[in-house]
Amino acid sequence: MANQSTPNPAPQSGAKVYEMQWDCKFCGTKKLLGKTHRFCPNCGAQQDPTWRYFPSDAEKVAVQDHVYVGADIICKACQTLNSGKSEFCGNCGAPLSDAARAAQGASRTKDDGQTLEAEDLKQRQLSSQVPALAAKPAAKKGGGILSKWKLIALVVVVLIGGAIFALTRTTKATAYVTGYKWNRSIDIQSLQPVHGKTTCDRMPSSAYNVTRNYEQVDTKQVADGETCQTKQVDQGDGTFREERQCQTKYRSEPVMGYMCTYVTNQWVGSAPVTASGDKTNAPYWPESKVSNCLTIGCTRESGRDETYTLMLKGDGNRPFECKVAYDLWQSTPLEKGFDVEVGTLLHNFLCSTLKPK
Repeated sequence: MANQSTPNPAPQSGAKVYEMQWDCKFCGTKKLLGKTHRFCPNCGAQQDPTWRYFPSDAEKVAVQDHVYVGADIICKACQTLNSGKSEFCGNCGAPLSDAARAAQGASRTKDDGQTLEAEDLKQRQLSSQVPALAAKPAAKKGGGILSKWKLIALVVVVLIGGAIFALTRTTKATAYVTGYKWNRSIDIQSLQPVHGKTTCDRMPSSAYNVTRNYEQVDTKQVADGETCQTKQVDQGDGTFREERQCQTKYRSEPVMGYMCTYVTNQWVGSAPVTASGDKTNAPYWPESKVSNCLTIGCTRESGRDETYTLMLKGDGNRPFECKVAYDLWQSTPLEKGFDVEVGTLLHNFLCSTLKPK
């Protein structure tokens, strides 16, 4: 069973309507009816709508042909409860245009087979008061808790901003070339048998060594009855509506079919061949020795890559390397000077800023 509060509940077609109950605070008369007894029949005291509660299932009193017109309107002048469509108080005649309405929306639910006892009104009132009481200290302090989090957020933003500034800030430096490196590589693929398994209708047409087995290939969800609850909702006019809510249950069932295990020939990555050096030997492509055939064990090229690196020293003779375009690498002599930017925090050379002097 769960209690909750949702403002302005809307009546639903087919819902059953029953009377809320209330206890007289003045003479102690209990289990008075929310719609029938607007005043205590024992002492005449006026009903307090905040003291309405849900009755037990055994004590529910049905309301026949109930027409819901909204929560009761509480007269500001005499506190009398009036119908939700009233324009003037039936007791003192005061206008009700800006009068407050009785609280509504408290609810509770029960599962099939469960029996509800009378609601513990004190527990509901306590739960509604706790959030309000918890919020008051913060309000008295001028939103101290909120201000604290704002301050923390501001400090975090400042720290992050400072870190970004420090990481991106640079100073200018000079560097000179001390050496060269080049590397060329050729990616190789080899045609190899690869085992696979799938439903037979999805098996590749090139598959061979096929084995078929009838087994579970999937799972499906099948409707398997319903899970139902009954919900009671306070309508704010001395009544509550009771409506049944159901959700379909599902069970998992295996889906059977034919699964196929098979082999297909596929091109898979193999060890690349590489060549490297400096300017003592001109860059060249290594011999790939691929067979370019279509039987198991055949090889083929799948891509080529080349990099050219200048080795430099700068900023106190610290060594560093930068990958550059071939034309720049080839035309740059030893001890050639470059301008380069250096990070002020990490003291790292930024190769993207490298410019010949």
